Amino acid sequence: MVTSVNSSLINYLSTQGLDGTVANALGSKTSGMTGSAGLLQAQRRQALQRAASTAKGVNASQALDTAQKTLAKDLRTAMSQAGVKLTGAIEFTVKSDGSVDMKGTDADEAAVKAFLKADASQPSFATRIATQARDAMKQSTTVQQSAAMAQAAKLSRTPGGVMALYASLMQQTSSTSVVFSLSATSSTLTYPGSLTTAA
Repeated sequence: MVTSVNSSLINYLSTQGLDGTVANALGSKTSGMTGSAGLLQAQRRQALQRAASTAKGVNASQALDTAQKTLAKDLRTAMSQAGVKLTGAIEFTVKSDGSVDMKGTDADEAAVKAFLKADASQPSFATRIATQARDAMKQSTTVQQSAAMAQAAKLSRTPGGVMALYASLMQQTSSTSVVFSLSATSSTLTYPGSLTTAA
């Protein structure tokens, strides 16, 4: 199943409202427009999908998906050999500030933490998960930059307005998160701008 992954970039204006910088950049294009935030949200979703659907974007997404499937398979094999059996999905959320959260049942979390702590493989699975997140962050930023520039160029009337709107949109990339979800039978890698496939 392929699922479009929404991001803070998509929802920015609808959740935060138009601040002064963005409103000035848009000028009369939004003045008197009913539901402009909703319209901008829809336009942003389209821009993000277009940016992710370029040949380069698709190739990068496919490479990430192949890598996550390989990582998931290797993890399942190693955990099985160590006697670790997942009862549900375990999620590794890596944020742009480098912090990592793990979410799952108490039993699964404890088992996976113990497994990762004892893991002596080179590179370690913790390193591979972090490297995967870094690569996904890079792709996400590229897609969001392209989408933001396309939106800014389309909606603004002046070069200065384009850059002001672009800067406002790109402020949201600082909150980008990558989520790697693993269960006994499937895995997913999600990030802003991705098309995610279940393994």
